[in-house]
Amino acid sequence: MTRNITRVVGAVLALFMAAACGVKPSAIHDRQARDWRTGQGIAAQFNHGPGDLTVEASAKDAGPDSATSKAPPAVESPLSGDGSVQVPAPPTPTASSPAGARSPHIASSAETPASGSPAPKEAAVMGPPAPSPAPQPDPGGPAPTPAPPREALTGEPDRTGVTDTTIRIGIHAPVTGAAPFPQKAFQDSNDLYWKFLAAKGGVHGRNVEVVFRDDQYNPTSAVQACREMVEKEKVFAIIGFAGADQITACARYAETAGVPYFSGGVNEDGLAGLNRYFAISQTYDQQSATLAKLMKNRIRKTKVAIVVISTPALNSTVRSITSEILKVGGLQIVRSSRIGKNGSDAELLSEAQQLKNAGAETVYVIASPITFIKLATNAQAQAYNPTWVGPGTTNGFAVVAEAGCPSIGDAKFLSPFPQLDAIDELDPDYKPAYRRYVGDRPDDIGILNWGMNKVVHQMLEATGRDLSRQSFLKTVTSGRVFHSNVYPDVSYDGTIRFGARTAHLLEADCTTRTWKTTGRFIAEF
Repeated sequence: MTRNITRVVGAVLALFMAAACGVKPSAIHDRQARDWRTGQGIAAQFNHGPGDLTVEASAKDAGPDSATSKAPPAVESPLSGDGSVQVPAPPTPTASSPAGARSPHIASSAETPASGSPAPKEAAVMGPPAPSPAPQPDPGGPAPTPAPPREALTGEPDRTGVTDTTIRIGIHAPVTGAAPFPQKAFQDSNDLYWKFLAAKGGVHGRNVEVVFRDDQYNPTSAVQACREMVEKEKVFAIIGFAGADQITACARYAETAGVPYFSGGVNEDGLAGLNRYFAISQTYDQQSATLAKLMKNRIRKTKVAIVVISTPALNSTVRSITSEILKVGGLQIVRSSRIGKNGSDAELLSEAQQLKNAGAETVYVIASPITFIKLATNAQAQAYNPTWVGPGTTNGFAVVAEAGCPSIGDAKFLSPFPQLDAIDELDPDYKPAYRRYVGDRPDDIGILNWGMNKVVHQMLEATGRDLSRQSFLKTVTSGRVFHSNVYPDVSYDGTIRFGARTAHLLEADCTTRTWKTTGRFIAEF
């Protein structure tokens, strides 16, 4: 990549979501309310296709990699250096496991790694929605705090934000601040779906008006923005698009204000016990079982490492992915570490070297796009190219493949929405609507906005013309399945607030510097 291209891509990515993973911990540790229904009653309502995916592949051991005795100089990543944003030094990472440290679950880095042959490329798959496994408690940790009882959402109908002709919805996203999303991309498409719907008659004769606010990637500013939308703009409901820290803060405020609140799935602590909060996609913890089976049944490399940013809110996620890797069998965790949220080149160089020395063939990673790309770049500079995998949304955006290839290799990330290669088949209305109402080339941020708003539309449509917050929440928590064919199907009831059961699988194609949607609505492998 030339320096000019590097600067452009680096600037764009720096304006992206460096820390949708960075979250503020809550006092509520509600693992007991992970919100999954058991049995097949609700699963039978999901209608996405054939039986469990099976993968025919074989793994072949090769000779061991040689350990690097001396660290090479830190590599200037595509996102640092002259002409781009400098990343500050990170806080001291916690809970690191240096290479060679032993625990009941972590193998010594002195064991020689075996590099398996990658599984052959496979066609895109459609997986069946399946109930998530029950959460695995931490045997050494404190007992989880029980969730508060659900409220009866009754009383005088609250029609705030609803008129005979309109429904007003608030949306917030990190447009400016430490790790903002590109302002134009979000503002161009945050109301795209509702413009498209208005041309078709709206929702029972009403059009949706969007009030959009920048939360400045700051929970205090997020609450101020949400308070303004509730108290001044009188919105009916709120959607938080990204940034777990802001989502948690606004969702807790919305609970006190009696306002329905929706977001993409992030952390669970601080959200599981809320009555009016609903995750529209899977949380990180919910994706752990799927990713563990991906590693075992599709990637088929046995030595695994876990690298997660050092925020306490992701402690439960580390426990979850560790438990699921051990549960599937046949995999060995050779390293588990926590890195700074804004990892420096020196820290990420050291981490890459220790991953190589530990013999990790697959690396589960939760980090910002900038941190992930710098880690992968430093790994590649040491002739170390593991398969990177992870949950969530941010590392599956197109800009990560554009800036991160070839270092990220054949990385595989779950995503609540498909990439541009699959959207025409799943929703042929998206690209024509984008060109008509935005007038530019459709992008994947537009798919994120389109899909999330489309899910909310299904809920409003199902509620009917007599719309109040009470009737809306009664419909949302009725156990009904809401189907958008972009985001995963979701269903909630009196206890369930994390209602998604599937995700899309994105795989990097570094020949085109894009992500390919190789699995649609996958529950397991």
